[in-house]
Amino acid sequence: MKRAISIAVCALAIATMAVAQGDLLGKANKKYQEGDLREAQTLVDQAIRDPQLASAPEVWVLRGFIYKDLYNGATGEQAAILRDEALASLYTAVTNDSAHQYDESSIPAYYYLARTVYNDAVRALNELEPDQAISLYSKYGEALRRMAPDTVLTERNVEFDNALGTVYVKLFGEDRQELKWYDKAVETYKRVLAVDSSNYGANYNLATLYYNRGVYNIQRISADNDIPSIQQIQEVSREFFTLALPYMLKAHRMKPERTETILGLEGIHYSLQDEEQSRHYRHLYEELQHDERKEKDN
Repeated sequence: MKRAISIAVCALAIATMAVAQGDLLGKANKKYQEGDLREAQTLVDQAIRDPQLASAPEVWVLRGFIYKDLYNGATGEQAAILRDEALASLYTAVTNDSAHQYDESSIPAYYYLARTVYNDAVRALNELEPDQAISLYSKYGEALRRMAPDTVLTERNVEFDNALGTVYVKLFGEDRQELKWYDKAVETYKRVLAVDSSNYGANYNLATLYYNRGVYNIQRISADNDIPSIQQIQEVSREFFTLALPYMLKAHRMKPERTETILGLEGIHYSLQDEEQSRHYRHLYEELQHDERKEKDN
């Protein structure tokens, strides 16, 4: 949203209210037009404390745009505070604007700011900060539902949880002794499947998580382990391989030509000592590779 939009939005307020209110709103808007955001902020914050202006949508529209622009130039915690104020102001503008005079500017600006919250949640995921990502994603949902209470985010929730599960898997991969990340990954993928049981990513990733946990346990066996402890480790690993199997099978049925699931099933059956099924999936993999090479040659 450019400052010019705000100028047009506030023109009516300046014309009809400036004289009655000592031109406070007009001064705030003038400072905003001039790019003096800090002075505009001071003036508009005085305006919302004026009983005669506090319920006027014009003052809240202007405040929302001032704080939005301040947010765009800020970083860190200060940026988050300014964004919250901008969102709150624009929401107040919409709710106070019974004539819907300023919806065309207020509502798009509000959703622009809401999207920045979502973008920050994604950035937190990329930086392997799951708690921060969850907090920001929750705030994003709250912002959408505040403006539109019937907002449904099922598809986006699934998308976010799949990405969150991947973050937990990465954190678990960095420290296999920190089982809380493993537990959180399992919980997150199962949450996706509770909503969308045919979600390919969640099925495949959960199967891979279980399988890798079993493999890691076996890899830890050393010469120092006695036979009973080795047998116990192998039995526990077998339980993980067994857990992995139905999820990998489901993923394979959904996308039967994906080599990742074919190789996954080969490995799981091999680990379960089912050599026949392991060879079956190895054969499928080799056939698929042969067909792909043939297509390239043609």
